[in-house]
Amino acid sequence: MRTNGYLIAIDGTAGTGKSSVGCAVAAHLGYGFLSTGEMYRALAYKVFAKKINPEDHDAVLEAARQLRFTFMRQPDAKLKMFVDGEYLGDKLHLEEVGAVASRVSTNGEARRVLTDKMRDVGEDGGIVMEGRDVGTVVFPDAEIKFYLDASAEERAKRRVNQLKDAGQKADYNQILKMIQERDYRDSHRAVSPLKPAEDAVVIDTSSLTMQQVIDTVLEKIKHYAS
Repeated sequence: MRTNGYLIAIDGTAGTGKSSVGCAVAAHLGYGFLSTGEMYRALAYKVFAKKINPEDHDAVLEAARQLRFTFMRQPDAKLKMFVDGEYLGDKLHLEEVGAVASRVSTNGEARRVLTDKMRDVGEDGGIVMEGRDVGTVVFPDAEIKFYLDASAEERAKRRVNQLKDAGQKADYNQILKMIQERDYRDSHRAVSPLKPAEDAVVIDTSSLTMQQVIDTVLEKIKHYAS
């Protein structure tokens, strides 16, 4: 065990509830929770705000190097992220920022810079970190690793319900196509492709409720600790 407790990695495909599960597990354990995708979005926001061309390899790399992250644990376990001293909040989830994030995340050297910054946050443990490559690349030595998956059809259904609950229109076929395309991109990229770590506990969440997934993860952690 590390200084502050275990380092728990949760990776997996988009739309499997990694953030909700990770946050609930962290709160139960008294740990912090960090979604590593937020750090990529922070880089994307800076690239977008500074009007840097996302394809300009060197400029994106320099923007990544200049990023300064600080974190403050919240009552719900989430680590509130400040970028260069500023809390960006909803700015990270602008559509334009999301579009830039998918492009800058293919910059191998910028990914390595952000990976080092993620390691600074998690190396002492006492944290649940969620992402695409936490257990394979960021922390291959994490004590406990999970990989959450679900069929693309099930994830599309969940997304449609989310949008409808928020009062927005949703096209199932269009969302399914986007999810399938993202899965392909994530799993076929040259740098840090999406895949389960060899020693990860793989959980298919297709037919499970969120609480069942949380309970399964906690049971595995309890078993590991004993």
